[in-house]
Amino acid sequence: MRPISLSVCLAGVLLGAALLVAACNAGPAVTPPILPGTSADPREVVIIAKDYLFIPAVLDLVPGETVILQVVNGGLVIHEAVVGPMPVQDAWEAAEAATADAPPGPTPRVSVPPDLAGPRIVVTSGERRDAAWTVPASAPRDRGGWFVGCHIPGHWAQGMVVPVRFVGPDGVPLAATDAGTGGTLQAPVRAG
Repeated sequence: MRPISLSVCLAGVLLGAALLVAACNAGPAVTPPILPGTSADPREVVIIAKDYLFIPAVLDLVPGETVILQVVNGGLVIHEAVVGPMPVQDAWEAAEAATADAPPGPTPRVSVPPDLAGPRIVVTSGERRDAAWTVPASAPRDRGGWFVGCHIPGHWAQGMVVPVRFVGPDGVPLAATDAGTGGTLQAPVRAG
């Protein structure tokens, strides 16, 4: 048996490393086809809140579908998942900021105007809460994109925000219908 030369071995290692680097830089994973939920048969969407991030890193939703948002707190502190465009995120951030200096004890109740509410699910450490919700069919047209954010004081600033990507049932991201949005997957931009 003939020994493998060092140059052949090195070439194999370099090729393997190049393939690995290419795979890592391929961008976000492609969304598999989605069977959109209906009011009679909602699709389960799991959101895991940890200290201080959400899993998945991008939430895929089909406009008009009904989902059961299953929010699981895998962290040690209280978290919330607020789903909506930036005006909704800004409203909850302002409402929660008022509780930043609250004394120890139960979390103070906060609210926002109904037109800015959006779904909000609060979970304590180790808890799971479910909420049924129908994704607005018009959501992809909202300027600035949609997000899942945690507005417990300081959590958003620590990175507890992920974008919502609106997709068709085939899993292909939808093109923005409003030329001002630049697409349905956005980075959060705070007003003011």
